[in-house]
Amino acid sequence: MDFGADFFRNGMVSLMQHSLVQRLVLALVVLALAKLSLFLLKHILAKAVIRGMDPSAKPLVYSLISYTIYVFTLLLVLHVAGVNTAGLVAMVGAASLAVGLALKDTLSNIAAGLLLLFQRPFKAGDYIECGQVKGRIKGIGLFNTTLVSIDGLYVSAPNSSLWGQPIVNFSRNATRRLQVAVGISYGDSMEQALGILRDLVDNEPLFLKTPAPQFFVSALGDSAVEVTFRAWVKNADYFDLLWKYTELVKCRFDEAGITIPFPQRTVHLQGPAGASQASSTQDD
Repeated sequence: MDFGADFFRNGMVSLMQHSLVQRLVLALVVLALAKLSLFLLKHILAKAVIRGMDPSAKPLVYSLISYTIYVFTLLLVLHVAGVNTAGLVAMVGAASLAVGLALKDTLSNIAAGLLLLFQRPFKAGDYIECGQVKGRIKGIGLFNTTLVSIDGLYVSAPNSSLWGQPIVNFSRNATRRLQVAVGISYGDSMEQALGILRDLVDNEPLFLKTPAPQFFVSALGDSAVEVTFRAWVKNADYFDLLWKYTELVKCRFDEAGITIPFPQRTVHLQGPAGASQASSTQDD
């Protein structure tokens, strides 16, 4: 460590002894090396993504390393130009506390971005929900995480807002449970309705056999008996099956003469002579 420091110090002293033109050439060489380093960094990260690195982490890693290269390049160029960098570093260190207090929210976003990078609650392509933020992950930046909403809108969320709230990742698990619930008339047969649901599920190969599907009466409502089936499916098949069987249940119930009633309300009217009348209305 001491040898490296002495070598750097002696090298800087020798650089200071060169003429102005030589210093300018050295500064240009330093800038060229910095540009080459950034090019190599992009190439290395691209290779890392191909070999399995999460693409969402690429912006954050690139930002951290590139900013480090910028700082060292600036200090080295100033030193070659004859600026007392030791005094500059001391001044920056003295001002860092005030800057840190003024930019505490920004620094918290950086810290949250690093925590998201290491904890990995999501990866590129995952669809998540976190508070008011919903969308498919594109990448984690130094300050913000970028997403694309389900209708194709660009969303940029501060890293701290994602780290500070529960994250629901809809893409993380390989399977998820699908549930379809439908109300039938009190005059219809519950056994017949449940039998139709069983027949639909048993004849669909995309429904998983383990865990076993469930069929039950889930609620006795004001105007309908709610029958439900639950079945586990692969995550990629979830919405296709949900839309398909929401439609199929309605069609099969219609064929069997099972009605899906409108909400109803019975109103009792008190007549002038004390007689009461009942009228039934449907709620739209």
